[in-house]
Amino acid sequence: MDARVYRLECLKETSVFEVDFPKVIEVKTALLDAAAEAEKKLLPIQAKSMHRVAADITQKNWFDKMSTAGFDPELSTVWILEGLLYYLHDLQAKEVLRSIPEKSRGDAVLLADFMNECSTGLSRELSSNFQFYSDWPEELLPPLGYNSDVRVSQIGDSDASFGLVQDPQNCFNKLRNVPRCMERDADGMPCRRLYLVEGTVNRTFASDRH
Repeated sequence: MDARVYRLECLKETSVFEVDFPKVIEVKTALLDAAAEAEKKLLPIQAKSMHRVAADITQKNWFDKMSTAGFDPELSTVWILEGLLYYLHDLQAKEVLRSIPEKSRGDAVLLADFMNECSTGLSRELSSNFQFYSDWPEELLPPLGYNSDVRVSQIGDSDASFGLVQDPQNCFNKLRNVPRCMERDADGMPCRRLYLVEGTVNRTFASDRH
C-alpha cells in the first residue's frame, strides 16, 4: 500500500511502476478512489507517470507485464523490493533478485530489506510466514549479478536513523553494538535484524545475458 508516488516531489521526472497481486491493486485503487471522492478531487501524483501492474512476482511473466505497461529496460532504474523478499521461498527470492540484472540494460540500483535468520522466528508471534533470510546480503548479491560494493545498513545507522532512534538504550541501537555474527545478545535475546540493502547491477553480468 505504498503511497510515495503521491508524496515525493523528487519523483517528478520519474516513471513509477507498482507491481503487486491483482487483488491488492484492486483494493488500493478502491481506497484511493474513495479518498478522491471524499476530497471532491483527484489525488495528484508527484511522479512523471504511474503504472500499476497486476502480477505475481514469483511467476516468470511479471517482467513481460511490466513491459506491456510501458516499462523500458534501457532506462536507468531503481528497483525497490520492500516488505517482499522474506515472504518468498529461498529459490523464489533468489530468482527475483537474479532477474533484475538479467533484465536490466540500463544502469540499475536495487533497494531491498532483508531479514536475518533469527528474525524469521517472528512468524508465529506476528501471525506471518517469513521464509527467506540472509545474514550476509553483501555476500549473497554479487553471485546473483550485483557489484561487490553492496551497502548494508541497520535501523539506527547514520544513513538509516530517520530521526527516530535517539535513545542509546533503544533496542535498535543496542542491537547495532552486537556483532552481526552473534545470534543472541548479552541478555540471551535473539538478535533479530532487518537490513536495508543497496546494490548496483553488474553491467558485465547484465550484458552477458542480452
